[in-house]
Amino acid sequence: MSLFSRARSQLRNARRAFCICQLLAGLAVWGVVPGVHAQEGAQQFARLGQCKLENRQIIEDCVIGYRTFGSLNSARDNAILMPTWLYGTSADLVDLFGIVNEASPLARTRILVDTGKYFGIAIDALGDGVSSSPSNSHAQHGTAFPTFSERDMVEAEYRVTTEVLGLKHLHAVVGLSMGGEQTFTWSVLHPEFFDFAVPVIGTPRLTPYDLQVKEIQLGTIYADAAYDGGNYTVEPPLKLANLFGALVVTTPERRNAETSRSDFREFVEKTEAQQSIDANDRVWQLKAVIKHDVIGNRTLEEAARSTRARFLIIVSAQDHLVNPRPALDWAAALHAPTYISQANCAHLIMTCDAESVSMRVRTFLDRGRLP
Repeated sequence: MSLFSRARSQLRNARRAFCICQLLAGLAVWGVVPGVHAQEGAQQFARLGQCKLENRQIIEDCVIGYRTFGSLNSARDNAILMPTWLYGTSADLVDLFGIVNEASPLARTRILVDTGKYFGIAIDALGDGVSSSPSNSHAQHGTAFPTFSERDMVEAEYRVTTEVLGLKHLHAVVGLSMGGEQTFTWSVLHPEFFDFAVPVIGTPRLTPYDLQVKEIQLGTIYADAAYDGGNYTVEPPLKLANLFGALVVTTPERRNAETSRSDFREFVEKTEAQQSIDANDRVWQLKAVIKHDVIGNRTLEEAARSTRARFLIIVSAQDHLVNPRPALDWAAALHAPTYISQANCAHLIMTCDAESVSMRVRTFLDRGRLP
């Protein structure tokens, strides 16, 4: 090889190496580098830059947390996304993913997504203290943080799914409670993007009863003097908010069965002391739930029929936190299968009816129907 040819070859190699370095650096900014795999279920972060909200405000330095489980298939179309519930984080969703071992009854109880078949994505909703939130934002801390909606949660999750994970299609979206509400929102905003939707104890729109409950939840936070309009320096105790939350997530029958009169004072003290997420984070997420409505000016039937995903609707008959009627009406509009849990744990459906729920969810995700 001549000296000129050798120099030209070296220049080409140098340019190629420089381009690869640029590409990897760019991908690292978005939170993913090909060939670098996070540990199963490890907390990861996608840095999205600015997240533009439907109220035209902007979240600066927008970060979304997520965890992944299992493996993508060769077609990259076996992914199932699960958003977090109110006050929950992706860490709370970990035990809903796993390889189903039929020889182990315990393993069958809570697993919704069989990671032997599917690539699971647990994703932190805005305001949960992991993704961008009033509590963890440096540029827009506390009350300076923009208000957001569940639509904004979903759009940020869509960006992670497409821009960071590089997926063009999901097999399903599955969510519980506020995660179920986000599932309805996904189906309206991105109807062609996934095949199956499984909202569990969620609703397409809050009923007046639901709104009353949420307003009381907000009021119990505002009424705590230590909250100080969100301008606190020490985390407020929110004792009344915690007690009211424990009241509406279950039934009188369940409370009476689990708590004796002699143990009641201990129950109250433990409940009052429970800390979930930062108080402002709780308020911002509650406000997003209050605004949740995928129906708008249409009829419920028109909204449901605008979607493309095949639905399985799961509700609790005794749910005092999310009224099941709108979700059941949605199912009726689409002739979709339903499961109505009669268990007395109500909204805490995965504490006493987990096996019935998980079996139906896994069957539906595999077959698109129930047995």
